[in-house]
Amino acid sequence: MRFFIRSLCFLSLCLITAGIAKAADSSVESISDISTHKQTRLIKFSDSDDPDGKPASVNAFCLDASGNIVAACGTGPGEIRVVDKDGKKLQSWSLDIKPESVHVSPNGTVLVGGEGKLMRFDAEGKELANVDSPHAISLRSNNETLREEAIKTLNRSKNALGARIEMYQRIITMLEEKSEKQELSEQETKMLESLPKTLAMWVEQAEAERLEKEKNKEAGVEEDEGPGEAEIQASVDRMIQSKLRISSVTSNSDHVFVTTRSQAGYGFDVWKMTADLTDGEVIVSGLSGCCGQMDVQCCNVDSAAGLFVAENSRGRVVRYDFAGEELTKWGKKDRSGKDGFSSCCNPMNVCFSGSGDVFTAEASTGRIKRFSPEGTFLAYVGDVELVPGCKNVSIAVSPNDDTVYMLDLTRNHIAVMQPKSDEEKAADQRNNDEKAAANDTESSDDADSSNEAPTDEVAVK
Repeated sequence: MRFFIRSLCFLSLCLITAGIAKAADSSVESISDISTHKQTRLIKFSDSDDPDGKPASVNAFCLDASGNIVAACGTGPGEIRVVDKDGKKLQSWSLDIKPESVHVSPNGTVLVGGEGKLMRFDAEGKELANVDSPHAISLRSNNETLREEAIKTLNRSKNALGARIEMYQRIITMLEEKSEKQELSEQETKMLESLPKTLAMWVEQAEAERLEKEKNKEAGVEEDEGPGEAEIQASVDRMIQSKLRISSVTSNSDHVFVTTRSQAGYGFDVWKMTADLTDGEVIVSGLSGCCGQMDVQCCNVDSAAGLFVAENSRGRVVRYDFAGEELTKWGKKDRSGKDGFSSCCNPMNVCFSGSGDVFTAEASTGRIKRFSPEGTFLAYVGDVELVPGCKNVSIAVSPNDDTVYMLDLTRNHIAVMQPKSDEEKAADQRNNDEKAAANDTESSDDADSSNEAPTDEVAVK
């Protein structure tokens, strides 16, 4: 029962944080008048041939050389589904795992990663390779590291009650201080009404635990020295299952790069393998990502060759060479600047144009931006209408650099962004000119007001 209550508490805090982040992101300024593209349609996936049937879960997608969409679908067993630019089904094949990531290699074969497995298929779905990922092999053969981490985690959980109480107190204080300066939103008002009740429950439990310890001490009962063996092994098993996830898979002509959770801690590693999926080694470690998301993509354009990481928790893009040496990085957490990324965890995904320009996708706002391979901001592509959240938002650019695609994981569809017409661009320019003129007028009025002679009353004072 205690575990259930703690789980509810943790879930509540997640919802509170998500609500605050969503409210903050709603203040992000519109770029509709300065973007190069607009959303035109959706490509939907269903469990049947009827596009309006029950939605099929889409975990990730990419494009092949012809511009067809290759989607990783299902929760396990899963499916790879290939559709054209209009969503018409061209090909599909079944998998005995949940496909968590997908990539079309330069030679046209399809790489799939999921649940500690790596697979390679030809374009028709014939299986060419099926192996354990290198991180899965490492996890299962180095149990001692996981055991140590499990013991630390279990011991921390026993001392987590005090930390939760402090967190609730901080949130309540923050809301009370805000209410003194401005009116709270409806959601914030409800939070301020409900949180003190939950806090009181935790304080009561903490006091009960303190009294129980004192009673046991007086009775000469020794305190529990730590978690038992069964509890430790169960924790190790859960950690292995969680860490088996493959966040992204990508490749160049000679190597495959697989991004996974680190064996110890909560970071991410990039593994480099040969094209035949052997000889895995970690070339990048310590990447920081939120909600189990870390997108690493390989750019194979000579002038921009390298691995590009959407390191979302640090609000930046990092470029590495194929040996794992850092070349450059850019970005910061910023809701308004063109070089920054909104919310706590963006950019979430990256992809490339045919010339090597880098497109970034933000999961909380649906915003897509375009940068040079060196990090120079080039353009706002546009804002996709999606359900905001901390999640994978796979992104891809058509081979002719015309159309941009972005995944809405919650709704299991792909949004299509296409260039604005000349008429729409002209209308945007008129709107921007009118805004600029209005700003100039306002600035002029402010200047005139500041230069007005003081009244007699002011002069007397």
